Amino acid sequence: MKLSFYTIFSNLENWTTIFFKGFLVYYQVVVMTCSSPQNPSYWGFENVTESGEDTYQDKISYPCHEPYYKIVPAMDSGQPLPVCGQPFIPIDQDQGALDASKAKLGNFPWQALTIIYGRGGGALLGDRWILTAAHTIYPKDSFSQKNQTVEVFLGHTDLEEIIRLGTHTVRRVIVHPDYRQEEPNNFEGDIALLELENRVSLSPNILPICLPDSETLYNSGLMGYVSGFGMERGRLVSQLKYVRLPIAKREACENWLLEKNRTEVFSSNMFCAGNRTLKQDACQGDSGGVFAVWDNTTERWMATGIVSWGIDCGKGFGFYTKVLNYMDWLKGIMEGEA
Repeated sequence: MKLSFYTIFSNLENWTTIFFKGFLVYYQVVVMTCSSPQNPSYWGFENVTESGEDTYQDKISYPCHEPYYKIVPAMDSGQPLPVCGQPFIPIDQDQGALDASKAKLGNFPWQALTIIYGRGGGALLGDRWILTAAHTIYPKDSFSQKNQTVEVFLGHTDLEEIIRLGTHTVRRVIVHPDYRQEEPNNFEGDIALLELENRVSLSPNILPICLPDSETLYNSGLMGYVSGFGMERGRLVSQLKYVRLPIAKREACENWLLEKNRTEVFSSNMFCAGNRTLKQDACQGDSGGVFAVWDNTTERWMATGIVSWGIDCGKGFGFYTKVLNYMDWLKGIMEGEA
């Protein structure tokens, strides 16, 4: 852990001179009084001078919690931000097989297990938000209006262990306004955020994933990873599994749906992955998990999609909410503007 020291100035006015291009220039320096750091108790601010007051040349210690957080001076808050998309134990991207594999602890540190109407998935954003699918909260096949318990678990690849670590209390559930529970063949707006009551303690096994910022992350043929505790061969798994899938051409998925006489809405706010012959796919219980793509530019993992809907499991293409199209909504919620 590194300590960064910030000097706080207040009540200082002084006339200063400089010699500039042959002229003696007088100017007055007025340094404004600083406000106290936001949430000092949480971030660990501590006054390290004897006065204990925010006065001229007082110093405070500011724990950076590296490598889980970074300080961005340009931010108005001056608070450290969680580092995203950089797992300590990255998955092997050179694997040739497309079979489902057991995830190692730390491969997908953003993975959340949700239990609402049943098992679902999600991904940690920052240190207090879970990105998930709206239909895990309001399923298409259930129109119950009662408040369902929302449980969120983080930090392990073993089902028993992740539950033993305990649930993270959800403070707020926000579902996108375009989502229509009453329309079974329309998964438009299938995106939601869960705000946790408390910030989670980041560690090698609990780290956030980044949000996308480029259309290039949706190029056909680009490989992505989907992980979850969902169904495999008709049974719910006890270990976190993942599959490696290519982003498919939109036309291929549209033609496939036509051939099968399907009426599901496949809008521009969705994309598809897999192909006609692949037997690996997301399945029931994986909904809400993210489609993670490695961004060579930033060298970070990006949550480009959310497991949304499909036709059977492992029998063709899977369909995902296109996260990039919802970035304004996501940022508005997480930054407190909506």
